[in-house]
Amino acid sequence: MSDTKISVIIPLYNAEKFIRQTLISVLASKFKDYEVLVVDDCSTDSSVAEAEKLLPHFDGRLKILSTEKNSGGAGVPRNVGIKNSAGKYICFLDADDFLLPTALGDFFDVAEKFSADVLHTEKFLTFDNTGESNFKREDLILRRDETGKPVEVPTLEPDDLHERIHRCAEGRFLWMPWGKLYRRTFLVENKIDFPDMAFTEDLVFGFECYICAKKYLRVPFVTNIYRMNQNSVSKKIISSRDGVKLWLRSVTDGMSFIAKFMDEHKFFRQPDVKYLVADFLVPTYFRFIKNLFQGMKPHEVEEIFYDELQNPALNPTGKNLLVAHMCAKRVLTR
Repeated sequence: MSDTKISVIIPLYNAEKFIRQTLISVLASKFKDYEVLVVDDCSTDSSVAEAEKLLPHFDGRLKILSTEKNSGGAGVPRNVGIKNSAGKYICFLDADDFLLPTALGDFFDVAEKFSADVLHTEKFLTFDNTGESNFKREDLILRRDETGKPVEVPTLEPDDLHERIHRCAEGRFLWMPWGKLYRRTFLVENKIDFPDMAFTEDLVFGFECYICAKKYLRVPFVTNIYRMNQNSVSKKIISSRDGVKLWLRSVTDGMSFIAKFMDEHKFFRQPDVKYLVADFLVPTYFRFIKNLFQGMKPHEVEEIFYDELQNPALNPTGKNLLVAHMCAKRVLTR
């Protein structure tokens, strides 16, 4: 049986300019009991070749895997990584970001002390350099969760699921999978993985983890540097109609996945709880498209939504949940 402590999983797609820097940041870790699984999603550039250049430096701790076909998102590669990982814990890292040298050690020490299922960092560093050169220290900006006061010491989330749902609805958490540590057996035993979606798959994954974790621990330290890469899927500028089409597919699929998850848990059979979950999900999803309609008139936005909601490919469960919740909010706020 492997005694690897942490598996670092990196989904890779057309990141030839960045992947070596990302891997070097892991290589610089002061904590050495780790493995790295780079999972290529059928890149069309030299990303894999760039990663392979560092194989000799990892002394067998770097594995390069691939998906069978391009999935169009990070979820499927991450699932491949989970399936092939051997670490007691798992952390995810994007192919254009960095880990701080102290990150893995901080993660492991606190996870062991609290027997945590999930560790959730609330602060991270960002920089705007999108080129191949190394970032400068003065470029770094410290950021944190948008709402709520960050913890000053490791703090467990309450056991009461009602309280957890209220905290979700208050927008107290950032749902990206990086900046967190997961006990691998926790993910496996609860059958938690990433849905096959183009984007926002991390919201579904994060919500299921938050609900299922018996020990969900918020921690005060910083582990990640996030590159503001304007060429990433989530940052690309697209037309409002194309944006709504992608968004509606994402929100209806995501709400359907979460609806299925709730149907399997007795706690969610309470109608008020399901409403609270929708009250958390819908505004969160809307934040992804808030910049698409700048300068447009209400009737123009309405026309786009009306046309796209006729798409028969949309998940009907998710679409019905979305429309029902929006109607309820409209009635209650008039």
